[in-house]
Amino acid sequence: MNETTPNAALHHFFGSSETERKLHCLREYLKYYSIALQKQNFARIYIDAFAGTGNRTETRAALPFMENGVEVLEEVSTPGSARIALETEPRFHANVFIEQDPAKVAALKAVLAEYPDCRAQIREGDANDIVQALCARYRWQQERIRGVIFLDPYGMEVSWKTVEAIARTEALDCWYFFPLSGLYRNAPHDPLDLDDGKSEALTRVFGTDRWRQEWYAMEAQSHQIDLWGNQIPSKERRVATVDVIEKWVHDHLSSTFRGSVLPPLRLRHKNGAPMASLFFAVSNPSKAANKLARQIAGHILKAGISSQVRPR
Repeated sequence: MNETTPNAALHHFFGSSETERKLHCLREYLKYYSIALQKQNFARIYIDAFAGTGNRTETRAALPFMENGVEVLEEVSTPGSARIALETEPRFHANVFIEQDPAKVAALKAVLAEYPDCRAQIREGDANDIVQALCARYRWQQERIRGVIFLDPYGMEVSWKTVEAIARTEALDCWYFFPLSGLYRNAPHDPLDLDDGKSEALTRVFGTDRWRQEWYAMEAQSHQIDLWGNQIPSKERRVATVDVIEKWVHDHLSSTFRGSVLPPLRLRHKNGAPMASLFFAVSNPSKAANKLARQIAGHILKAGISSQVRPR
């Protein structure tokens, strides 16, 4: 997850530029979303399914950069997704922060105390259960409720049932930080390494085992005849590349959200390997709602793809 506290036990250090690019997209969208809807008769809600602590701590090069031949680093605390939402103007009418870790919940409570005028609540427990219950609780269209939900899981925790629940509201815009690296780790090239645990994780994330048939195929060996003149049998391999898998996820999301799903912003690990894909999905089928959401989010994602946002 992207947020941490000054407590050493909760320190997690992430690639600052990529993490900030993700949070920059969220920050910008919440701002323009709130401005666009402030004069409309909607109750605006923000839901953070993996809220963390409200802050994140990262390491940066300090001045001087070197001291006695050793690189000097410093820890810097910057706003995480929860604090970004609390600082959004115009404010959301309600903020729901979901977190399961007791230590992170305690840190998050301290952050909320800094914003006594914001209507916010912390829900402790499993994000899938809580999000599904929230989505089913309201008659979103009839009660004129609109909102944004941020799915930034620690790994592959988000179940497809949760995605479907969000889509059924026809009222929530969804930013989904999809764990791309988790997919190709759990879908190894050699299906002999695809154990039951990995298969079950992928099926839970997608709500189907169709990925198994569409990512894997029989692949002919480079040499069809062995030294004894025998035919070498074809071997099953994962033939879907990372690009194909990302497109597959996009299409799968598009089959569920009645609004639209934009091409994602791909973020990478420090070594350049794909880390995650930041998807934006609109559940509202209204043409007007889709046009507005696509204009705002599309501009933000294109800017994120074309340039690297530097931390503040």
